[in-house]
Amino acid sequence: MARVINNIYSQLPSPPLSPLYNEDFNIDLCGCNEEIKKVQENSKIRIESQVKVTQEDLIRAKYIEMMEEGIEDSESGEKIPYPYIIKKLHSIGKCVINKKTKDALPLRVYEAGKEIYEDFWVHPIFLSSQSYQFFKLFEEVKTKQEQGIIEIEVPSIKAFAFVLYYMYTGDLSKLLEIAKLDESYCKGIMESIQYLEINITKF
Repeated sequence: MARVINNIYSQLPSPPLSPLYNEDFNIDLCGCNEEIKKVQENSKIRIESQVKVTQEDLIRAKYIEMMEEGIEDSESGEKIPYPYIIKKLHSIGKCVINKKTKDALPLRVYEAGKEIYEDFWVHPIFLSSQSYQFFKLFEEVKTKQEQGIIEIEVPSIKAFAFVLYYMYTGDLSKLLEIAKLDESYCKGIMESIQYLEINITKF
C-alpha cells in the first residue's frame, strides 16, 4: 500500500517552495489544452470565460478605486487623498446643505412602497464620495446626460433628512442623538445607511 502511495506521490509536481520544484514542468493530465486549441481552430469559435463583468461591477470597482487612491483634482490632475476630501467637505457642509448653489442638483427622494416624496438640493460630490448608491446614480446620470430632477427611493424619508445631514457635516453624534429619540428613526437611519451603502467607519 505504501509503495502504491509513493508511486502516485512521485508523479505529482513539487510545490513551488520545494527544492525539487521545476518551473518548466507543465502538467495537463487530461489533455484539455490541446483539445481546446483544436476546437477553436476547427470551429473558429473562441472559448471564453464564463465570468461576465457587468456595468455594476465596473462602477463598483471605480468607486473602490476612488476611496483607495483618492479623487483626481480637475485642475492639477493630481490625486487628493480620500480622507482629506471627506474632511474638507464636512467642514463646509453646514453652509451648503440643501442650498441651490451653482453645482447643486434637484433630488426627489421617494419612500419605498409609498407615493410620498420630498425634494432636496444636493451636491453630487458630497453624496457620491460617501455612498456607493449615489456614486452609481450620478455615474448613470452623467453617462446618459440626463437633465432635470434626479430620483431615488429610500427606506424612510424622515430618516433620510438626518442621513443627508450626516453626509454633509460628518456629525455622527447628532445622527446617534436622533436615532436614540425614536425607534422608528433609528430603524430608518440604519436601513438608509445600509441601502445607500454609506461609508460610516465609526459604526
